[in-house]
Amino acid sequence: MPGNARLLSLLSAFASGRTFSAAELAADFAVTARTIRCDIAELRALGYIIASVPGTAGGYRAESRTMLPPLQLGSGEALATAVGLALLRGAGLNTPHADSAARKLSEMLPAQMRGSLNDIGTAVSVPQGNVPGIDIASVIALASAISGQTLATFDYTVPDRRGRGRSSPRSATAAPRGRQTVAPAETGRPTESRRVEPVQLVVLGAHWYLFAWDLVRRDWRVFRLDRMSDVHATTLEFSPRPHPDAEAAVSSAVTTAAYSHTVIIGMRSTVAEAGQWFSSRAATITEAADGVRIAFGIDDLATAATHLAMIPVPVEIIDPPELIDQMAALAQRAQSTAANSGKGR
Repeated sequence: MPGNARLLSLLSAFASGRTFSAAELAADFAVTARTIRCDIAELRALGYIIASVPGTAGGYRAESRTMLPPLQLGSGEALATAVGLALLRGAGLNTPHADSAARKLSEMLPAQMRGSLNDIGTAVSVPQGNVPGIDIASVIALASAISGQTLATFDYTVPDRRGRGRSSPRSATAAPRGRQTVAPAETGRPTESRRVEPVQLVVLGAHWYLFAWDLVRRDWRVFRLDRMSDVHATTLEFSPRPHPDAEAAVSSAVTTAAYSHTVIIGMRSTVAEAGQWFSSRAATITEAADGVRIAFGIDDLATAATHLAMIPVPVEIIDPPELIDQMAALAQRAQSTAANSGKGR
């Protein structure tokens, strides 16, 4: 095997994190142990950190598993990588590193594939207001704290929601009754320092959220990442405590707990059919024995009645009972409008 090819193969072997003896590597590559030692010296000269492990079970081992030999990507793999880089913008995680990786990938591809990559870059766009302004360093810090089960600290600011407008079922997400709800982080307060046991990062709609145990408030809390600053993963470990489902908790905290009413209805349809009238970001749709149950949060029951009246299939209102009165009032207004219309024709 030529020397350069052997160096690449050595890098690939060391990336596994194993310890290899010189004799073992020499046998694998059909060379002498002296040649392997020379190869190791050359890799070290190139900047790779390869440690010598003493003892009978010793040998050579990479100091970290971040050793990346040059990647050989097929056309489908290259395009899949390009799509992932393009979609980083949609997750609010576009960084100079992603841009440089995309440029390097483009330079390595044949002309025809390079054109396809450029097409992806121009075809994928994120409308204004749908890109969460989050820092990738914050995501990395929180992910590290979650993985290492260490405390996280950050400053948190939530705007005053008292001026929030009314919302329809398609502008919010709700969790069905019976799931454990989690109180949303307090609103209308100045920036405060938080110290939490992080559990999970959840992407919901156009935002990233952290589900965590707040050590000061002694309760589960949901935090939006674009409202965080000065995020740090500490070295203080914690023992995980039993917790509700993170995705359900985020959904409940962001919508059900944030709105005046939780509406629960039944429909004789499949989940896919119900999705025609309720987006996954607007409601929680679950299967039931007689069809589906749909739950969403809303401030104005009259608005909910109007939305339900537009659904062209039978709907059963399960909760709240006041919504039934709103539907009846809406029906009376509709009948009155119909009776008084068209008289001048």
